[in-house]
Amino acid sequence: MLSKKGTGTLKLDAFRTRMAATLADLDLTKVADDPYIHFGDVVQLVHVDTGCVLAGDPADADTRTGESTCAATAAPDVRAPCPRNSLILLPYVPPKTATALEPPYDDAIVHYGQKVRLALHPGASGDPADSGGGPRPLCLFSKPVSTTHAARYSRQQLVGFTTRTDSFDCVWTVVTPDPAQRAAAEGVEVAVGAPVLLVHCATQKPLCLEAARYPNDYGVELEVSARSAMGAGLKLAMEQMATGVQKGFLPKGEQTDNYWTFVGGSRVEALPPPSAGGDEAVPFLEGLVSELAGRPGALSLLERKLVTLENSQSLMSAEDFKLVLRQVGSQLPEDGIAALLVRYAPAGSRPGSRLDAAAFRNDLRAASTAAGVR
Repeated sequence: MLSKKGTGTLKLDAFRTRMAATLADLDLTKVADDPYIHFGDVVQLVHVDTGCVLAGDPADADTRTGESTCAATAAPDVRAPCPRNSLILLPYVPPKTATALEPPYDDAIVHYGQKVRLALHPGASGDPADSGGGPRPLCLFSKPVSTTHAARYSRQQLVGFTTRTDSFDCVWTVVTPDPAQRAAAEGVEVAVGAPVLLVHCATQKPLCLEAARYPNDYGVELEVSARSAMGAGLKLAMEQMATGVQKGFLPKGEQTDNYWTFVGGSRVEALPPPSAGGDEAVPFLEGLVSELAGRPGALSLLERKLVTLENSQSLMSAEDFKLVLRQVGSQLPEDGIAALLVRYAPAGSRPGSRLDAAAFRNDLRAASTAAGVR
């Protein structure tokens, strides 16, 4: 015990270190001096009615194999911003085969109807902050209710944070609360402090504050899910009916359980660009995809071999990874393999010794989809 205390590996020391990192003082920043929210801003997502702030807990992780997720909750009575209740707005980059479906925006301002991603501030995991969400971003995601995924207490659609940031499960869009104004508001800039709905693009369900309590290391917080909170009553629409619009065609608006707002800071400061470690691996990953795309079945064979050789924590040794690449016919140079091993090194392990096979497979699929070979 004395040796652990001297090296700081006691559970109590680890707990204090984690709390100091997640609850450290933090300033909300913006990249431009205007009343709108931008990509790269450090903001808070606050529930309009209750004042609860969306927060994450990287230590409250899903320990199941293949799940790289942690809990998202709504923290009440927040006195000041800190890494666990602050977010970095990231743009959504569609695959090359779907770019024609996305409206072009030339500025960094977030617009109504535009697809966005929300990354938990990397300080919550003890990492430095940058405009890409840190070295291993944790993005807000949602999955439909199934036998394996559901909110812990309310059993509604699951919402949390995940490291699989290129999945469409992490893509959201900002819309106005009034359904009659959503078409007209498409493309309008989103102002700081305006009430909005954050709609999950894959399931079309808005972020919702639940009444279920969620106890964790920070106290008793509230659970969040993705569902439409609507009343059972009918929509009164006598004026619209008089103009010939049938009552069944009128959309019913969500209740205030779905109303959120972005709170920004007053200091104008741009976050540093993403670290070069992840960028160095990108061209090698794209080169691997283009190389294997010329061999029918090579990409699917690589995925099967990764699943076969990884352990129960979805990890595999560097030697096995190199062997698998050569077995599928890849001629990726040694410096490219080294860059991939550094990029996908598991947390807490020496870079270059092991590979997070689940994260690599996820990025491999995304790169294959972006290249149009899946």
